[in-house]
Amino acid sequence: MDNLGENIRRQREAKHLTIEELSTKTKISVAVLKDIENGKFDRYKGDEAYVKMYLKKISNVLSMDTDMVTQQYLELTREIELEDIKDKEVQNQHQDEVVKKGKKFSFEAPQLARKPSVYEDKSHVTIIRGAIILVLVCLVIVVIWYGFYSTRSKTKDPTFVPQNQTTVEGDVDTNDQTNQNDDNQNTPTDQTEAKVEFTRKSRLDFQFKLPEGVEEFTLKIEYNHACWAQMYVNGKSYDKFVSKVYHDYSDKDKPETVELTFKVSEFDNLRLRNGSNMGHHYYINNQEIPLTEEDNVTGVANFNLTLEKE
Repeated sequence: MDNLGENIRRQREAKHLTIEELSTKTKISVAVLKDIENGKFDRYKGDEAYVKMYLKKISNVLSMDTDMVTQQYLELTREIELEDIKDKEVQNQHQDEVVKKGKKFSFEAPQLARKPSVYEDKSHVTIIRGAIILVLVCLVIVVIWYGFYSTRSKTKDPTFVPQNQTTVEGDVDTNDQTNQNDDNQNTPTDQTEAKVEFTRKSRLDFQFKLPEGVEEFTLKIEYNHACWAQMYVNGKSYDKFVSKVYHDYSDKDKPETVELTFKVSEFDNLRLRNGSNMGHHYYINNQEIPLTEEDNVTGVANFNLTLEKE
């Protein structure tokens, strides 16, 4: 269902038709066809009748099952409506929390009886503040001068010898040192850590290959915006991943991180269903998966990972 647009694109390519040729046969604009193949059905809210008519024309040209395509579209529109309802509920809940917090911190000024002459005369406070500022400035100047003078005296003193430095008199044989340096330069440094290889299949769809001999790997997810999510592993709901709204707090600069460890022998593929995919980051064994601008999706997004095995 989520791959309705992708299925249409594959069927068009199987028939060796360009998107312009399909536009000519169906009398549908190229822009609308591109939106359908990219799954951007949320742009046509309120125009579902036209979209169903478009899908019927496309199905006839591409020899697809019209009823099945229409049913997939209806199910997708229902999911989009549910996502909108959830997003509105999250926003309303967040606004209620902000209002409650504002009420908790509201306070009234204390009712203190003061004489007008004493309350309004603040000249002595101004004098005290000026004196404190002047003292602080003088202290800063003294500290800077002392640090500069002490550093300068050490660098200009000819008798200054750094600690742990040995002085040797007489002839010094440098051959051993030279040979030792050559040996160090010729010693191979095979310390490069094996990396994870990523292959981009399509938008938010990646295949990855682990180094040989690795028996398990770690997936880390960084949510940088409020987003509900649920996870499926090998086609089944993954109960070790909590399905909820992530990054739902006021500190917008701090991401909410989720880390999961999988055994290679028990893992084939993963689908992470997000309310949106804006600014999130994904890592396998602390190596970031290379997303592009095309992977920034404001609506419902499915992030797919497939493990390449020998």
